[in-house]
Amino acid sequence: MEKTGFDMDDVVRKYIRYTLNEKPFNPDVVVDLIHLRKASMLEDAEVAEILNEISRRIVREKGPVVMDLAGFTEQGFKRKLAVQTLFGKILYLSELPEFCSRDGSLVVKEIFGVTDEDADSIRIHTLSETSDIESLEKMVDDSELGHGPSPLS
Repeated sequence: MEKTGFDMDDVVRKYIRYTLNEKPFNPDVVVDLIHLRKASMLEDAEVAEILNEISRRIVREKGPVVMDLAGFTEQGFKRKLAVQTLFGKILYLSELPEFCSRDGSLVVKEIFGVTDEDADSIRIHTLSETSDIESLEKMVDDSELGHGPSPLS
């Protein structure tokens, strides 16, 4: 790490931001993030602060979550929908016990200005709660399409 000038906190923060913005949010990505989190050996409070900091940055750049999207231009609608999507991903990670403990320092909902009711409607449900297995399989298959042709083809 000394050669790059980044400490483990920076690496985890930057990779989470990259993942939220650039990668399809699927089970493989979540597993990768959990592995990185465990390998980082960061304390739960440090991981919570990383998620809080990423949340603050999103709100500063794109604004808070807006639930009523009526009256927005197409561009505004897409922007606010993107904020909802980012919030859903961060909320999902923050609620995974393998990723982050739920202590008082994690304030993602407050940062985004989201009520408990709003969070419930945006929440990405865990894979074990997903009843439509075909949709889940399609989500995983679609993410593999971006990796180019299979070596077997």
